[in-house]
Amino acid sequence: MYKIIMAPTEGSDNEREALTVAVKLAQRFNSDLHLVRVHAAPLVIGNVIPRVLELAEQALREERLAGLRKLKALGTECQALAEIRATTALLEGPVAPTLRDYARKLGVDLIVMSSHARGGIKRIALGSVSDYLIRHTNIPVLVVKRGASFFAATPEETVSRIVVPLDGSALAEQILPDVAKLALRLNATVSLVKVLTPQTYSQRQITQAGLPWWDEDIAFAEASLARAATYLTEEGVAVNQDVILSDNVPSAILDYAARTRADLIAIATRGNGGVNRFLLGTVADEVVRRARVSLLVFHPAIEIFDNKIPVPSEARVVTGV
Repeated sequence: MYKIIMAPTEGSDNEREALTVAVKLAQRFNSDLHLVRVHAAPLVIGNVIPRVLELAEQALREERLAGLRKLKALGTECQALAEIRATTALLEGPVAPTLRDYARKLGVDLIVMSSHARGGIKRIALGSVSDYLIRHTNIPVLVVKRGASFFAATPEETVSRIVVPLDGSALAEQILPDVAKLALRLNATVSLVKVLTPQTYSQRQITQAGLPWWDEDIAFAEASLARAATYLTEEGVAVNQDVILSDNVPSAILDYAARTRADLIAIATRGNGGVNRFLLGTVADEVVRRARVSLLVFHPAIEIFDNKIPVPSEARVVTGV
């Protein structure tokens, strides 16, 4: 259950879809929605004429009051979209650390952000802020891409498919509880996928299932997916599983999401099991950067699954992705 959802905002049109998603999720989960804007004052260096400094401070106070009025109006607008509890907060300080500290203090369960926005007076890519929040908190961050279909158009629309790339590690599987929450509330099917990359000369020569040198790797992949599928099934989630043979992990994940018409990709960072590593800055970072669908990204704190491999279950093997 998401009790508190935080939506950072700077008031641009680019974030409208993300705010719509945040409102709808707050409605579905009966959550408190916190709209947060950070006012970053400019840095003053050297000697400044007192009168000039006084005028600058007055201008900043007026800017802050204007920002506060707009933020409160946005909160009223969000409440009008759905029967939710919306709270606004205008903060001071460096954008990313201030958002992190606020989220920690408030006990935020989910952060919803657009893919691009501004921070304070200086324009920045929100990707840098979301990247910071992912790296420096253990709170799931939902990055809503502009033009994506995820839960943004009409009240009748919902999520039909969530793709979850796994690498066989217990750490990567920590995304699953949040996936289960979303899938159950949004009536979505979860597709678990593991990408196997060639490690031997024979595997590199022929990327095709059913050959002896792939058997052991495919069996291990099926077993690791079965563990995750069992957890989700016990939570009441509809699940399917796929193993992909490819020499490019990010491209394979993105192609799979496009081919299955996924509405959301959910991926944990810093899960380093087996050969593939979902480290932010490598696979996960490239998936976040290149994806055309929205993403749920999570930096886990501790492992919650054991490493026992169950008996393999049925999983479809896909090649040439």
